[in-house]
Amino acid sequence: MKNENLQAIILAGGKGTRIKRINSALPKVLFPLAKKPLLDYLIDHLKKNGFNDIIICTGYLADKVKDYVSKTDYGIKIRTSREDTPLGAAGALHLIKDLLNDEFFVLYGDIYTTINLEKMLKFHKSKKADVTIALHISDHPRDSTIVKIDKSKKIVNFIEKPGDDWKQYGNLTATSLYIMKKSVLKFIAKNKTIDFAKDVFPKMLKNRGKLFGYITSEYAKDIGTPERYKKVEQYITLNKR
Repeated sequence: MKNENLQAIILAGGKGTRIKRINSALPKVLFPLAKKPLLDYLIDHLKKNGFNDIIICTGYLADKVKDYVSKTDYGIKIRTSREDTPLGAAGALHLIKDLLNDEFFVLYGDIYTTINLEKMLKFHKSKKADVTIALHISDHPRDSTIVKIDKSKKIVNFIEKPGDDWKQYGNLTATSLYIMKKSVLKFIAKNKTIDFAKDVFPKMLKNRGKLFGYITSEYAKDIGTPERYKKVEQYITLNKR
C-alpha cells in the first residue's frame, strides 16, 4: 500500500439536515467528536492506511472546510473542490475528473470508520471489480441501502431505504465507503444531482458492471442523526481514539 499512489475522495457537500439541531454553524465533516473534528479522524485513518492524496468535495459551508484544511498541516497532499449547486454524492466527481486516479477510494464526510482499507483494496483487486462497496450488518436497515450478493460476493441488487419491509431483504447494508475505477464516471450524468446508491450503482448493474461487496464487522457508522452522532462519540471515547 505505501508504495502506491493511493487517492481518497471525501464527499463533504451535504447540508446535514437531520443533524443541524446539534450545530447548524458547521458542516458535518467538521462536527467535533470527543473535541476533535470528524475530518481529522478520517484523514488520520487514511494516512495510517498509506494514503497520500486526498480531495475533499465541498458544497454547504464550503469556506469553513477550506479554511480549516488550509490552517491544518496534515503532512500529505490535500485539495478541496467546491460545487456551487448541489450535485449529489456522485455528481461531485465530475468537477474533479481531471484530478482522479484510474482507481480511488470514496468516503462520505459523515462516516467514522476503522475498516482496514488495505484488506479492502486487496479484495477489490482480486475480484477485478469496477466498484467495491464495504458492507456490514446495520442496526438501522430501515433507512439504509440494503445490498443483495451472490456466493462470490458479487452484488446483484440494491434496496434503497426499505422502511418496515427491510425484514424480507435482510440487514446487510452498504456503508459510505467505496473503491471505484475512474471509468464509473461514464454512468454519472454531468451537471445533475446524482446519487450512487439510487442512480449510479443500479445503472451499472443493468449494464453488467462488476460490483462486489466487501463484508466486514469493523466499525463504520455515520453521524447523520443526533442519536448516531452520540453513539459514534461514545465509541471514540470508550476506545480512546
